[in-house]
Amino acid sequence: MDEHFVINLRIADTRYPIKIKRSDEEVYRKAAAEIDYKLSQYKNHFKGNAPHSLQDTDYMVMTAVQAVAESEERDKRAVFFEEEIKRLISELDNYLKNGSI
Repeated sequence: MDEHFVINLRIADTRYPIKIKRSDEEVYRKAAAEIDYKLSQYKNHFKGNAPHSLQDTDYMVMTAVQAVAESEERDKRAVFFEEEIKRLISELDNYLKNGSI
């Protein structure tokens, strides 16, 4: 069985065909749903507030910036927790070797 197949993701009333691994289907569908949700939030929030009318591409850019910023924040937190875990492991190793910290 082919590991890849094409799904159609619907974002902003447009269908986007994308070839993915079967095992990744749920992740892509959730991502498309989240993007569509964020797009609608931006459209509702900035409706009539802009000095010029915003286009769908403007909302897409806002959504992309938010997604990348959130990803960067998660990466930053992951590095912090990784370093903290290493520190705690080292502390535990020292305790087990020497009987004290």
